Amino acid sequence: MKKSSDERKVGRYRVALSNQEKILFPKSKITKGDLVDYYERIAPTMLPYMKDRPVTMHRYPDGITKEGFYQKDAADYFPDYITIQPVARSTGATVNYPVVNNAASLVYLANLACITPHLWLSKIDKLNYPDRMIFDFDPSPGVSFSAVRAAAVSAKELLESLGLPTFLMTTGSRGVHVVVPLQRRYLFDEVREFAKGVAQLLVEREPKKLTLEMRKAKRGKRIFIDTLRNAWGATAVAPYAVRAKPGAPVATPISWAELSKVTPTQYTIKNIFQRIARVKDPWKDMQKKACALTQAWKKLK
Repeated sequence: MKKSSDERKVGRYRVALSNQEKILFPKSKITKGDLVDYYERIAPTMLPYMKDRPVTMHRYPDGITKEGFYQKDAADYFPDYITIQPVARSTGATVNYPVVNNAASLVYLANLACITPHLWLSKIDKLNYPDRMIFDFDPSPGVSFSAVRAAAVSAKELLESLGLPTFLMTTGSRGVHVVVPLQRRYLFDEVREFAKGVAQLLVEREPKKLTLEMRKAKRGKRIFIDTLRNAWGATAVAPYAVRAKPGAPVATPISWAELSKVTPTQYTIKNIFQRIARVKDPWKDMQKKACALTQAWKKLK
């Protein structure tokens, strides 16, 4: 059994660890130490998607059967190897977001029982200009994943007809994210307006299957297309992040060819490295395809 308190060298830094034997996922007996090990091992694959982005931490210090909480502000005791980005909010308050640019930072957050890091869609040097546009397909209870697959493909076909590249990720929960890499030329409000226009057209085409209704009670047996993540200060689950669900599933970038075969929680901290060993990361060159929206806007209208 691992020591309750320990210190580990991660890259150039030493990370203090505590309560590594504490069980966070009771059914599968996955401990905080297992979570720390996972994030240390996944760091080379995961860090390129986290670099220079403010992080909101979803923490579960008492495990996933207890209520977790979101934390945006980095505490005063956070170590120096974690970059801190002050962000002024509309309320006048300043939030000191952690930014995960090295493996030690990722391990440190895992030791805080941050099971799932959530990322801004922009980077700290141009916070107002996102480099990703996300469509989150969130099915109502009872809606099959095959319906989610079909909805994602419809989005892909529409976006690509507008001249936009598309990338795909299972969220480790019940849905998928369809992602468009963007040139950092558009404000969040512009990107969100475009995304809403795309979503509205998808809903008009399939109103019995898709919805923009925010209230869950009014969605019925439909899939909610969430474009609200395309807003300043909003976040989305990080690629390769663990979800606070039984079995510790992982949000996994996949190719479109894989969509017909995978299930949303197929990859977990126990099998994701087998996948990485045999399949090239489908998002590896995503930002090289960053696009403009000008012509797509004209086509959409």
